Amino acid sequence: MDKEDLFDMSSDSLEDVEPFSELMDLSGKVAVVSGSVGLAMFVVNRLAELGAKVVFGARSEEWGEMATEALEDLGRKDIVYHPYDTRDVAASEELVRFAEETFGPVDICVPVAATWQARAFLDMDEELYDDIIDTDMKGQYFLVQACARSMVRAKHGGKIVTIASVAYKGQDMAKLAMMTPYNAAKAGVIGMTRGIAKELKQYGINVNCVAPGGMVTPGAIANCIKTVEKYGAAWQHDQMTLADAPVASTPDMMARMIATMCTHVSDFMYGSVVDVCGGAGLSFQEKPWSYTMEGGLHA
Repeated sequence: MDKEDLFDMSSDSLEDVEPFSELMDLSGKVAVVSGSVGLAMFVVNRLAELGAKVVFGARSEEWGEMATEALEDLGRKDIVYHPYDTRDVAASEELVRFAEETFGPVDICVPVAATWQARAFLDMDEELYDDIIDTDMKGQYFLVQACARSMVRAKHGGKIVTIASVAYKGQDMAKLAMMTPYNAAKAGVIGMTRGIAKELKQYGINVNCVAPGGMVTPGAIANCIKTVEKYGAAWQHDQMTLADAPVASTPDMMARMIATMCTHVSDFMYGSVVDVCGGAGLSFQEKPWSYTMEGGLHA
């Protein structure tokens, strides 16, 4: 084959490339999301913006109703809250049944609901440990299972985006640590995602994971308050002065990637982990060191 024939092999396929507007369109898709405030609310917002019909569930009915009202005020349609405790396996099955009855078979699953508490390893008790593990890992596992069953029954494939955290690398509160159960749970989500991805590919289901970095959310603030109550003002001082990981100005910075992974953009992705963390773990250059370029420190 000559160069022209080889070029034509590539250029001819351009005619089959779908417009980005179609790749990102979620019109008619049914999404299930766990959580109601913080990252979850921003994920629901972005999925609805792309046209999806969204059922989201969380423990606090008050927050669920407030989130629904706030999103409807933005013009988002087909958003329904349903009471849900992610730690309860039967509740995951009920949430999916409700979604099917309300909108139809599930196409998208994003198990966002999570919790954490900063505790010294030597202070951790069984009750708190179980709450973190059951919420952050077990809860995701069984909601994904319930959603996947709906997708398989419908025979139309689907998108599952699990939510880890850069805490799976131990990148949480620099110089403070105290997040061992959360580290373990989020690392478990990575392994879980890759295992499920291998099983569900045969059904046309893409299973991937997004690992957010630091965010300012109602849950994070409440958790910090509880830690301060246990360890006192000294811990709060250390948190404010020692922790130097980048923090997103809004959870939407994470939600954009999560929503994107729910579209056809992720069609060739299986078991992938995408870190959206502002470069947590990197040692960023602070001065414009250059001896040659205009604008450099020593130019």
